[in-house]
Amino acid sequence: MTVAEPKLADLKMADLTLANLNLANLTMAELMSGRPAVVPVLLRHGLACPGCAMAPFMTVREAAEAYGLELGALLDEIAAVGRPAASFAEIG
Repeated sequence: MTVAEPKLADLKMADLTLANLNLANLTMAELMSGRPAVVPVLLRHGLACPGCAMAPFMTVREAAEAYGLELGALLDEIAAVGRPAASFAEIG
């Protein structure tokens, strides 16, 4: 008997940390511009988001679903890459 992986629709909001929930709702373009170090993570998972015309419109959650990736694990890996890039206002 095979146990099916839970689908994205089955993932409960309570299963995600607040930080991961915030990451899940970013567009891919926002994620990559704010955290450039995530690009190798995305490429390693086979996501074609860098350079994709849909990156400004597709959220991390939607990309995980489109590529058949487990959202929680992807978000954990993205979060582990590091903090977002500092803006010029923060550098001051």
